[in-house]
Amino acid sequence: MEGFRDFYPEDKRIQNWIFGKWRKIAEKYGYSEIDGPILEPIELYNKSGEEIPEQIYSFTDKGGRKLALRPETTPTVARMIKNKKDLKLPIKWYSISRCLRYERPQKGRVREFFQFNLDCLGSKNQMADAEVIATSIEIMKELGLGKKDFFVRISNRKLMEDLLLDIGIKKENLKDIYRILDKICKYSDEDIKKELREKGVEPKKVDELFKLLKIRDLNKIKINSPGLDKLKELFTLLNDYGVLDYCKLDLSIMRGFDYYTGTVFEVFDSSMEFRAVAGGGRYDDLAGIPGVGYGMGDIVIQLFLEKKKKIPKLNKEIDYFIAPVSEKMNKKAIKIADKLRKDYNVEVEILGRNLGKQMGYADSVKAKNLVIVGEKDKGKVTIRDMKTGKEKKVRI
Repeated sequence: MEGFRDFYPEDKRIQNWIFGKWRKIAEKYGYSEIDGPILEPIELYNKSGEEIPEQIYSFTDKGGRKLALRPETTPTVARMIKNKKDLKLPIKWYSISRCLRYERPQKGRVREFFQFNLDCLGSKNQMADAEVIATSIEIMKELGLGKKDFFVRISNRKLMEDLLLDIGIKKENLKDIYRILDKICKYSDEDIKKELREKGVEPKKVDELFKLLKIRDLNKIKINSPGLDKLKELFTLLNDYGVLDYCKLDLSIMRGFDYYTGTVFEVFDSSMEFRAVAGGGRYDDLAGIPGVGYGMGDIVIQLFLEKKKKIPKLNKEIDYFIAPVSEKMNKKAIKIADKLRKDYNVEVEILGRNLGKQMGYADSVKAKNLVIVGEKDKGKVTIRDMKTGKEKKVRI
C-alpha cells in the first residue's frame, strides 16, 4: 500500500541498529523509555498546528468516540504526565513510536513511520534546553556523522514574536506569519514574500522581516526581549557542552506546531538536501508543566546515513551453525545446539542438505563457526572457524 513499508530481515536489522543508537544516547543522559497507545481521542491533537489535523487517520469507534491513529508523540507524553500527579521532577522520557499521517508520499516522507521522541519536563531552566539539543547532536555523532555532515538551526519563538511586533506586525496576525515562515525551506524567498503580502503584510514590513531573518549574530539584535536573553544563555550553555560548533542562529525556524513557546530547533544535513532530520523545542503550556523535547524520524535519518555510507553491513548474528553429516546425527546436533544456546546464537540444519551445501549456507549467513557432527567422531565434533578456515576437534 502506498506510503507504507514492509520490513524484511535486512531492513529490520538497519532499523534496529538506528534504534539502538537512539536508546544508547538517551539512556546515557538519564532518560527512561516509555510508550503510549497508538489510538488517542482526536481532540488531543488540537494544538498540533494546521498541518497535523489535516493528516490524521481518524474514525468513530463502536462506542461513538472519535479516535485518531497517533500522528506524533508529544501530545501523548503531555497527557500521560497530566494523568499521573506523583511523578518526580525532572521527568526525562524517550520513546520510539510508530506514527501515521495521511500525506503525499515523497522522498523522506511516508504515511507510516517510526519516530524517536526525547522530552525533558519540569524545568524552565535553559540547562534543560541545552541538554536536549546536546542529545540530538550526540546521536548524530554516534551514527558516525561529524561537523561537515550536519548542523542545528536554533531560534526562539518568544524572541521572534517580539521582533515581529517591533516592526509593526499585529499580534492577531502572528500565527499566520509563523505558518508562512515555517515553509521557508520548501519555497523560494519570492514565494514567501508573495504569500506574506497576500496576508496583508505591507511590502516595507516584508523587507524588514527578511532583514531580520538574515541575522546570524545575537549581538546584532537590539530589542529588549526575554526570548533574546534565553537564547544568549542557551548558546553559552551549548558552548559549555562542547557542541556550539554544530549550532547556528536561524530566526526563520518556526516549527509547525502551535504549542511551542520558546526555544525551537531543527537538525539538518549540511547541504540541506533532505527534510529536517530532527526538530523540536520548548512547550511550557502543553503538559501543565514546562517541557522541552524533539522528534527524529527513521526515514530521513536512514536516507542521510545511506548517502554518507555510514550504515555498516549488518548480518545475522550466528555464533555457531550445527551441521549434521546425516539424518542419524540430527539428535546429537539438536543436543549440541541446545547446550550452546545457553550462551550463544545457534542455528541447526533443518533442510537435510549435504555437508557441502550446509557449509555454503553457513558462509552466506556469516556464521562465525561451523560445528560438523560426524558419524565416526565418537564423543567429538569438528569446529571450523569460518573466517580463518582453521579446524579443530573438540570433545563434547
